[in-house]
Amino acid sequence: MCRVSLRKLLGIAAICFGAGIFLSFLLPGYFLAFLEAAVVIGAGILLLGKR
Repeated sequence: MCRVSLRKLLGIAAICFGAGIFLSFLLPGYFLAFLEAAVVIGAGILLLGKR
């Protein structure tokens, strides 16, 4: 497993949170729900693919 520093992880999390807030003002709710589901499924596939 690759090692990611805490500072880098917090930076990525802050950018993703800010982008989510920004997109919530621009995109309709149903599209945001679809986008979130796609990201969660993609993350699950990537985590299962490492095993």
